[in-house]
Amino acid sequence: MPSRAKARRFWATDVNGGLLADLEKQGLKTRALDVTDEAGIGKVAQEAGAIDVLFNCAGFVHHGTILDCSNKDWEFSFNLNVRSMFW
Repeated sequence: MPSRAKARRFWATDVNGGLLADLEKQGLKTRALDVTDEAGIGKVAQEAGAIDVLFNCAGFVHHGTILDCSNKDWEFSFNLNVRSMFW
C-alpha cells in the first residue's frame, strides 16, 4: 500500500517572541504567545489549523515549600501549569 507523505508544519511559541528569531530563520512558524491568555491561544489555534501532535513545555515551579508559596505564586502556577492546558 503506497504511503502518502503528509506536509509537516512546525510551530514554536514563547511569551517572549524575540527569542524565536533563530527558529523562524530555520523555517518554523513562530508567534509570541502567553499561554495564560485564552483569547491568544484561540487565535494561534485558528491560524495553525488541525494539529496532529502538540508538545507543550510551558510551566512554573515555585521555589521553596508549599508553606512559603504566596497566593499570587499559587494562582500564577495553577493558571500556567493547569488552566492553560484546558484552553
